Amino acid sequence: MRYFKDELLPHFYNNKLTKQDKLQIVVDLWNDYENGLLDKETISWIVNNKRVGHFTCQLIIEDMLKKGIIKEDFTGNFTTKYLLDSRKKDYDL
Repeated sequence: MRYFKDELLPHFYNNKLTKQDKLQIVVDLWNDYENGLLDKETISWIVNNKRVGHFTCQLIIEDMLKKGIIKEDFTGNFTTKYLLDSRKKDYDL
């Protein structure tokens, strides 16, 4: 679980957070990921429960796949098969 201002992260569609608060959540998620403080359970909880920052967590999962940190999406909520296809396309340089 993830907290913001001593409360659980609210759902992304039903919240009263300001734009500044939402931006702060996104920045905190990225900073925690870059510093190694964001674990898989927290990411899964945010994505599975559609909390504020769930799209950011999906981007974090894509980044982890690209860097080879994980081999597949551990939340099971979206497909990442296109990221694992490393063949060059005709239009790639």
